[in-house]
Amino acid sequence: MRGLGWACLVLLLTVGTVHAQLQAPLVREIRIVNLGPGPLDEASVRSFIGSSVDAPYRPAQVNRDVRILLDTGRFSDVDVLLEIADDQRALDLIFQITNKPRLRSIRVEGADHVSNRRVRDWLELSIGDRIDDVVLAVHAQKVYENYRKRYFLNPQLTWTIDADANSGQADVRIQVDEGERARIRRIHFEGNESVSDRTLRRPMQQKRRHLFSRLTKSNRFDPYLLDADRDIIRRIYLNRGHLDVHVGQPAIETVGRNQIDIIVPVTEGPVYRIRSLEISGVEVLPQDVVEAGLILSAGDVASMGRIEEARSRLRDVYGSRGYIRTQVRPRLEPDFDEAAIDLEYTIVEGELSSIRDIIIRGNTRTRDKVIRRELAVLPGDVFDEVRVRRSENRLMNMGYFNHVRAYDQPTRVPTVYDLVFDVEEGRTGELIAGAGFSSIDRVIGFASIAQNNFDLLGWPHFSGGGQRVQLQTQFGARRTDVDLTFVEPWFLDRQLEFDINLFRRDSRFFRDDYQQRSIGGSFGWTWPVGRFSRLRASYSLEQIEIRNARETPSGLLLQEEGRYNKSATRLTFTRDTRDQFFIPTRGNRTVLLAEVAGGPLQGNVDTYRLEARNSYFYPIWRDHVFSLRGTIAVVDTHGDMERVPIFDRLFLGGMRDIRGFRFRDVGPKDEDGTPLGGNTSAFISAEYTVPVLPRTRIAAFYDIGQAWPDSYEFRAADLNSAYGVGIRFDLPGFPLRFDHAWPIETDEFNDRKSGRFSFMIGHVF
Repeated sequence: MRGLGWACLVLLLTVGTVHAQLQAPLVREIRIVNLGPGPLDEASVRSFIGSSVDAPYRPAQVNRDVRILLDTGRFSDVDVLLEIADDQRALDLIFQITNKPRLRSIRVEGADHVSNRRVRDWLELSIGDRIDDVVLAVHAQKVYENYRKRYFLNPQLTWTIDADANSGQADVRIQVDEGERARIRRIHFEGNESVSDRTLRRPMQQKRRHLFSRLTKSNRFDPYLLDADRDIIRRIYLNRGHLDVHVGQPAIETVGRNQIDIIVPVTEGPVYRIRSLEISGVEVLPQDVVEAGLILSAGDVASMGRIEEARSRLRDVYGSRGYIRTQVRPRLEPDFDEAAIDLEYTIVEGELSSIRDIIIRGNTRTRDKVIRRELAVLPGDVFDEVRVRRSENRLMNMGYFNHVRAYDQPTRVPTVYDLVFDVEEGRTGELIAGAGFSSIDRVIGFASIAQNNFDLLGWPHFSGGGQRVQLQTQFGARRTDVDLTFVEPWFLDRQLEFDINLFRRDSRFFRDDYQQRSIGGSFGWTWPVGRFSRLRASYSLEQIEIRNARETPSGLLLQEEGRYNKSATRLTFTRDTRDQFFIPTRGNRTVLLAEVAGGPLQGNVDTYRLEARNSYFYPIWRDHVFSLRGTIAVVDTHGDMERVPIFDRLFLGGMRDIRGFRFRDVGPKDEDGTPLGGNTSAFISAEYTVPVLPRTRIAAFYDIGQAWPDSYEFRAADLNSAYGVGIRFDLPGFPLRFDHAWPIETDEFNDRKSGRFSFMIGHVF
């Protein structure tokens, strides 16, 4: 019975299938319609289609045909339409094919950080590949992955496909929006006990978030800098004697939107000390002369920085005496149990050598003599490697060259060499223009054009002579200045600097009390006096016009109106031992000045001026700097002149001396408070600066001083003083100073107790 049942079931299914086939319409025609760009190979399309003409229509087979066509990757879309005959016994299959175009060109834009070319490589698309929106979306995922590896957390790619309907080729343009790179919120250290987090973080190239990081973008994360920062951290420990230090791979933790924390593991190890110190291989020089170059001794911390510095100094002992190619090799024998090292410097002495000739190469514009006069060595000298390095530094400090390299070149005599200086010329012209604002000059504009390697007689290019020429102008609401300056640093081929200056200056002084126009020029000579000092003698001739003076109760300003011819000579002594020109941290700068106008020099201004200025800078700790600035000046008349003209009198107050008071507002005044200036002035300023961010310092200061009406008059009873705080932005070429000061002591004309805000562009010395 069970076998009979199965037979009946199979019979019913077979009959049902035959009946269904008898009822299905037949496929009368299969048509291919191209909806995409370019030609379509119908024969190729039909080879993938399993449905056939005169066969019953089977929906499952048609679905398989569509899937097979899409799986070929040649087509973006495949649709099937049915056209049924009137008797419904036949139908036509219409395959609507959207062909994928072939890639003809691809252009990537907007990938500023990683480069457009790299994004194109990440897409892994080649010319001739079939593309559409789906293909590009798939390949874009690889770009997103690579961006996220570089901690760009929200990159976006958009594209357009410009297909040629005739050729079937397409040009693709991809726009990249890289978004924000992950920003560093904090940098932590784990395992550091002897070195603080601050000390380790400060020299790192990666910076954490700070007050101005959104503006400076200095806390953007760059994974390529991590290995360099690990080396920096390791070097800090090695220089402190932690010779076993290990700096592990930093861990990255994502915190919040677009922010990460960096955790740097550190295993410090013990501090090693030098147990014994020896020098071997010394033969040509006395042992004590060589040992004098050592800066280490037994018992010192085994600082790798000091060990390397000692190696350089030992080599310089030989190099400064002409024994070039001397090698100094430090050998460290560590005792891990005692945390000590035995240090030996093995010296392989070179031969005493001399310089036959000095050859200059690469100077396509700069004259040979401009270079040679800066050299600290001459042909025939002993080959002093220390002086050769000093010569390299001098040439680089000229600002004419991008690169300077000195090397020796053998001659036929084994111990005689030619010294070659290979230089690469750089740009020496400058064109600067801009605008600014200060609490003294209000809105100002400025422009400057200069050639720092000028040659007055070098027609037609006028460059390469080592001279400097500059034309600059400054204009604004209260002043208009034009200056032309020419400097010859080696006058008559001697180390004597000659300069000449022509100028026109129009100023409208504070509260429009009067206008002053000065037209004239000056020239002078400057020569070195020792290593840090310079002496300058100069002569100036100018015509000064005072006009539009405001009427005051005393009428003193009106008496100043008129034209003056000032003929003056000046002697200036300057001694400067500061470590840096713009932002010094140690050293001092002293200026002594004496000027005499009129008398045998003619003109109708008979005055003299004596002035002493000093700036002192002292490092406290961790780049904190304490500075003192002070000036004492006296001006007086001689001959038949009864009073010092207002343009020669002394004024204090404002950003450059006593803050907390208006510009030129400290000193003698008229009954209505109009500044008249004095014949004697003195002020002292004390300031303490603390670096808080890269190129950013905060300051606290105290200023005190006064200008007195008579010459050589110093009275402590009527001083003006103020204290305050400020911030310094040490931006290259655009330094900013913001200060807010509150008066403490005031005279009868300056009883305003509220604070005063002031700011300026530039540095104050």
